[in-house]
Amino acid sequence: MKNIIYGLIIFLVFPLFSMADEVLKSDEELAVMGNSGAAFRIGARYLNGDGVSKDYEKAKKYLEMAASKNHAHALYDLGYMYLYGVGVDKDYMMAFDYFQRSAEFDFAPAYYIMGIMYYDGAGVKKNDKKAYEYCKKAFEKGYKTSVVELDHKNKTIIIK
Repeated sequence: MKNIIYGLIIFLVFPLFSMADEVLKSDEELAVMGNSGAAFRIGARYLNGDGVSKDYEKAKKYLEMAASKNHAHALYDLGYMYLYGVGVDKDYMMAFDYFQRSAEFDFAPAYYIMGIMYYDGAGVKKNDKKAYEYCKKAFEKGYKTSVVELDHKNKTIIIK
């Protein structure tokens, strides 16, 4: 019975790996042709280890390809890499620049993280009013978190 179950698992799971490889190859071809969505998908997969081994060098390469075409989420992910030093040297100013560029395309998470950076004074001069404004904008655009609350009366944020 065990052999039948193992055989069934292999029969059902193996095609998924093969299909994932084909999707990656297809995205690589599209990325080389300048498709920012494909480049972002590959970069995000390598950044997160989604179906591939984490490879921050490849993640950065593909995210930069997508960012060069103003892909908002790729810009955000590059900001994340610099903010936390993931595969690159930590650089708050570089992170803020990427988040700011992402926010230019109304990417709500970018507004939020910029607010947090102003709250902490990470790469920018600490500014509670700007922290409030950026977080407020993120929330207005649908960003959700249970970590931050807006204090409308004092125009500040409260970290829980």
